[in-house]
Amino acid sequence: MKVRFPYKKVEGFEISNNFNAQFFDLPDIKTGLSGSEIVQQAIDQPIKSKRLRELAKGKQKILIVTDDIHRPTPVFDFIRTVLDELYKAEIKEENIEFMMALGTHRPMTKKEMGQKLGADIADRFKVHNHEWDNPNALEFMGNTDQGVPVWINKKVKEADLVIGIGAIMPIEVCGFTGGGKILVPGVCGEITNSEMHWTRVDVPHDEVLGKAENPIRESIDTLARKAGLDFIVNVILNAEQQIVKAVAGDMVHAHRAGCKLAIDVYGVEFDKEYDIVIADGYPFDIEFWQVNKALDTAGIVVKKGGVVILVSPCYEGFSQTHNEILEFGYLPIDDIKHLVNSGKIPHKVVGVHMIQVSTVAIEKARAILVSSGISKTDAIKAGLLWAQTPQKAFDMALTLVGKNPSIAVLKNAARMLAVIKN
Repeated sequence: MKVRFPYKKVEGFEISNNFNAQFFDLPDIKTGLSGSEIVQQAIDQPIKSKRLRELAKGKQKILIVTDDIHRPTPVFDFIRTVLDELYKAEIKEENIEFMMALGTHRPMTKKEMGQKLGADIADRFKVHNHEWDNPNALEFMGNTDQGVPVWINKKVKEADLVIGIGAIMPIEVCGFTGGGKILVPGVCGEITNSEMHWTRVDVPHDEVLGKAENPIRESIDTLARKAGLDFIVNVILNAEQQIVKAVAGDMVHAHRAGCKLAIDVYGVEFDKEYDIVIADGYPFDIEFWQVNKALDTAGIVVKKGGVVILVSPCYEGFSQTHNEILEFGYLPIDDIKHLVNSGKIPHKVVGVHMIQVSTVAIEKARAILVSSGISKTDAIKAGLLWAQTPQKAFDMALTLVGKNPSIAVLKNAARMLAVIKN
């Protein structure tokens, strides 16, 4: 089997037929429609909501919140369809602004905003980066029933109409992306972000991943509704990053309908676990903070005591905003919880990320990172193994697991909803 990777500077390698190796990818789903046509159909038939042009009628401040450059959503492909709907409500361009939902990611550059929205849109409209670490940019909304303080970007509260733009795909922390997640954690304060993520720590994996209804999503939806998310447009991408489905309308009902569609696009069944699992991080390759989505999937498929080979450029290292990763490294889960609870890791969202990685790379298996953006020294410091090439990583894996290993090669692992039969 020839294993290839979606990176120009990463060479593939051959797995001998003597090995028991299997290849897995997302379902092959195509459509004859363009992305804008698919989104137009969704906007024409909003789910449990008035049509967007009706909601927009007479509004003076409209804020469109989109996911950031760390997400592959091709907003540029369909944003004009959303804007045309607003124009039909006689909304002027000067009454429309955009905000990039960074969560706790680094700010986007002007060039990146153009890549995300389309250069002409980024030039014509006001586009803001969410300032998650600037108290003056946030507004306190009160506490949740669990006592979590809720801070939301002031521009969200000041708007007459808030539209969320994003994509729906499986994700470890809350089941699926999309819906209210564009606001929480997309444009909330760091403490709200951290506490929301921390509620995930002790919830069993099989109660969250691939489940549209779960305790974490319930918390997200409650906060996003309170913050004022009025309408969503969420797309679903196939393996080639083409829009194949879309939903629009109420932030909960439309999202749940989209999750059902997403299962067909991303669901992949496995009949067993494997000794060696090979995966790449595409298209979440900016930093390891996002690449670990592929590690989450590999962790479902790898055997206890097995090896995961994770290949990604990680162009910006582990994380541009969370240096705690290298300071402490990926540790046993109980040690991470102690560091968070003692305040030594002040940002709980970092603790959640570390636990996600450690669940696979420390507790269940060993992880070999192949990355030009992360040095061997830093990888080892973080608690990971490192190899210069996929071939060298494979050779290392063979020495770790012994003879006659079962091998799974996962393409598009970062978006795959892996299901082990039975």
